[in-house]
Amino acid sequence: MKLDSWVLDVILYTFFLLMLREGRLVLGWKRTSIFLWGSILWTAIIENAMVIIGGYDYFAYADYYTFGGKVINGYAGWFSWALFVPLAICLGWFLLSLPALLISIRLLGENRGIWIKAAFAGIMLVSFDMLLDPISVVNEWWRWTSPGYYLRGVTLGNYIGWFFLLFFFGAVYERTVLQKRGFGWLSGIEGKIFGSDTMDLSGMEMARIGKVFYFRLIAFLPIFFVCCIGVSSIALAFANNWGPFESVFPQTAFEAVTKP
Repeated sequence: MKLDSWVLDVILYTFFLLMLREGRLVLGWKRTSIFLWGSILWTAIIENAMVIIGGYDYFAYADYYTFGGKVINGYAGWFSWALFVPLAICLGWFLLSLPALLISIRLLGENRGIWIKAAFAGIMLVSFDMLLDPISVVNEWWRWTSPGYYLRGVTLGNYIGWFFLLFFFGAVYERTVLQKRGFGWLSGIEGKIFGSDTMDLSGMEMARIGKVFYFRLIAFLPIFFVCCIGVSSIALAFANNWGPFESVFPQTAFEAVTKP
């Protein structure tokens, strides 16, 4: 049985509200809010970038959805959008990533390094997605347009991306918001931007800590993309599918180079 994308919207928004409540009980409202807004910022930028360069899109089967094209031209049944990405996708990442990171921190303890805990959380998140994405392909909630090595209808590069999404986000969140510490390589520019020593944030208000966290996410974006592209290029060498569908955007330079 196939479900329209608006059904997934309802499910994700409902579970998002439940997870928001649980996060407030565990972390408190302020730290949960920082995680939430950071999630939206982080995923909206990365997801939209991947849609624009032709990795995948959410417009594949608009005419087949219950409300496809009947309310707004090209509207694919999703309730709301963050540019080219349904907002529910960003919130869905939040509701999966928050418990993955909290479980990792609880199981591994405070003495483990932030990168080890972030890696464990990233693996946990990928395990969630290995169930969700194949279901999404079957239900036609989104489609893949990029070449790569495909497993159960999903490119391996997707799982690599999911891992690095939480790997960097989780480490930066724990170091900044939970430990209230800094990264040495960013301390100089942060000192000029925020007018204080960001290696120790213990005396800073939580709202200001949130701004430091958002800045650090932006600073880690280039590192995220380099890691994803570098590791995914290995999988691309064994590509078994050159993209099941055409991108809604004009052919990208990436596609022009990789297509035979």
